[in-house]
Amino acid sequence: MNKYAKRLIKYGIKNYKRYMIIVLILGIITIIFGSLRPFFLQYLIDEIISLQKINILPYFLIFLTGVVALERSFNYFFNTYHRKVNFLTIKNEQIKLYNKIQNSKFVEYSKIDSGDIMSRLLSDIDENAYTMALVLPTMVFNFLWLFVISLVLIYLNWQLSLIVFVSLPFYWIIIRSSQSKLQNYSKNERESFGKLTSSIKEKLDGQLVIRILGKEKYFLNSISNDATNWSERATKVGIFQITILNIAYFINYITPVIILGIGGLFAIRGNMSLGTLIAFYSFVPWIYEPISIINENFVQIHRAEPLSQRFFEILDLPEEESDGIYSFPKNYDIKYNKVSFTYKDELVLKDINLYIDKNEKIAIVGTSGSGKSTMMNLLVRLYDPTSGEILLEDKNLKEYNLQEIREHIKLVRGNDPLFNMSVKENIMLGDEFSDQEFNKAVKKAKVDKFINLLDEEYDTIVGERGSKLSDGQRQRVAIARALIRNPKVLILDEATSGVDSQTEEEIFEELKEYDMTLIIISHRLSTIRKADKVVVLKDGEIIGEGTHNELIESSPVYKEIIESQLVV
Repeated sequence: MNKYAKRLIKYGIKNYKRYMIIVLILGIITIIFGSLRPFFLQYLIDEIISLQKINILPYFLIFLTGVVALERSFNYFFNTYHRKVNFLTIKNEQIKLYNKIQNSKFVEYSKIDSGDIMSRLLSDIDENAYTMALVLPTMVFNFLWLFVISLVLIYLNWQLSLIVFVSLPFYWIIIRSSQSKLQNYSKNERESFGKLTSSIKEKLDGQLVIRILGKEKYFLNSISNDATNWSERATKVGIFQITILNIAYFINYITPVIILGIGGLFAIRGNMSLGTLIAFYSFVPWIYEPISIINENFVQIHRAEPLSQRFFEILDLPEEESDGIYSFPKNYDIKYNKVSFTYKDELVLKDINLYIDKNEKIAIVGTSGSGKSTMMNLLVRLYDPTSGEILLEDKNLKEYNLQEIREHIKLVRGNDPLFNMSVKENIMLGDEFSDQEFNKAVKKAKVDKFINLLDEEYDTIVGERGSKLSDGQRQRVAIARALIRNPKVLILDEATSGVDSQTEEEIFEELKEYDMTLIIISHRLSTIRKADKVVVLKDGEIIGEGTHNELIESSPVYKEIIESQLVV
């Protein structure tokens, strides 16, 4: 058992100890009733049937039926509670992992493929949940059950018990010989399943592009290859497990047959009663059930080793630092002071120095990949600078409460998705706003210009990622979602790229009424010209700053961008 599997079981003890104890108590009661069965059977044959005590036979059968019914009832409670704990653990850990992802540092979370994360949340957690919450009580229960069965068999006939015990070590040999191979097979299968999940998600997200380009067959082949790879590895795991189980079942079958033969010889010679032989024979298969379950749990533990590592990779993600003590200031001027940022060993921003006054309207332009969006991601603390600092009223951004920053600085991007709920729900997102506040936001964002075109207006379900709306409509809803929260700083990162120029003009006219700082990243010259100041970025550095007219005269790069990229 590697360190991750051990850690998973310790984690389960810490979080699910109460459930484990209840499972164990129900199991022990089941053991007590189950261990009495062979003695009742022995008494029935030797003391009632053999001695022909017909008068007490009906009463004994009623009594035996009641005991078995009671034992089966506790067995039912044990198994249903066992299953309940399993699903409860899955639910709890899925919620916990999702919450961890939400609170993790975005720079760390973004390094893991989203399809792989889905695989860990939906598929891996199923097996991890069983290992963390149920493996330990199940193992203890079955070892105890094995011990009780062994005592009963020895009590009934120690010679026949030796024959049974000789078969048991073969189970352990099977487990020991299969552990490392099964672990490798399982790790490869999980990796290929994560890749398949990621591949399917990517192709589903890109359906529009795939159809426009007529590349359905190409991407079908791509998914087919990934699915085949996973299927082959999953089949290898399955076949290996079936092989182990079949060897075990062979021993399960052949041992009772041998017992019946030798025990029959003992009974013929008078060395044991017929009732004892029948009781012993009927109880022998019971010893293989806990052995089989113990085997399966050992296999489960080793299968969980790579899965538990993937579980803790998420659980161990560093969280966003939200321990700042200051509230958002009244004078919210922003200053980038020698800010640099490196992502995956690549220098994205270098020595950025920029001052943004309170309520100033600035535009940031630059070539693709120049670092414009990264600058804004730093401002809402999706990332933190690798060096340098961002100041808000002369205090480091990290000194402010993170929730306060996110509440007052809103970032709207052109590709921001909507959620699969109504237009109104996408704007409100569970918060309480008055009708007046809602109507103001949708009017300023010009959502009211298209809402009558939708079947149910504001109650229209927008589809996954807002697929039932056009790009421009989706972007206007996203802007309304930000405006209704009255931000002090609003960042529009290509947030009107899908909106027609007339509507965009109207939106920016409406924004003049707000008492807030406005930062615009856009490729429209008409939008850039509205800014009090334009900042020019190239290769992660600021190479120009001033008004549009000033930069046209002084910055060849800006002039080139205007001529080659911006939409007039």
